[in-house]
Amino acid sequence: MSVVNPVKNLTTKGFEAIFLPVDLYGFVLLDRLEKELTDRTILVSIVYANSEIGTIEPIKEISKIVHSKNAYLHVDATPACGQVPIDVQNEGIDLLTISSNDMYGPKGVGALYIKDGVRLEPLLHGGGQERGLRSGTENLPG
Repeated sequence: MSVVNPVKNLTTKGFEAIFLPVDLYGFVLLDRLEKELTDRTILVSIVYANSEIGTIEPIKEISKIVHSKNAYLHVDATPACGQVPIDVQNEGIDLLTISSNDMYGPKGVGALYIKDGVRLEPLLHGGGQERGLRSGTENLPG
């Protein structure tokens, strides 16, 4: 739901969202992904690994499809981080999120990898902390 709910929220602001089906084993149907992408597609978001059934998506292949349409690829790697090797450059990942509590770290701490050149709208405007993306007092203990 960490990806689904923000996407649903974007639809209230005029964005179109498409949710793709998966096969019997939980894999995204690559031909369907390629078919659904258009020149208006901005972002594709996918969960790296399914925490319930263990499916690990073919991120590199997905990245090639997404980038062929000049869109960005966001990967929620929370279930995969620490379990499988992740190479953002080799796999062509533009944005990657992780959460420390899924790696036995402190609750409420996460990270967002942003590939050089990817520009994002700040979450909170203000003093410019967190490279200008999330202003306010930084969570130093986290």
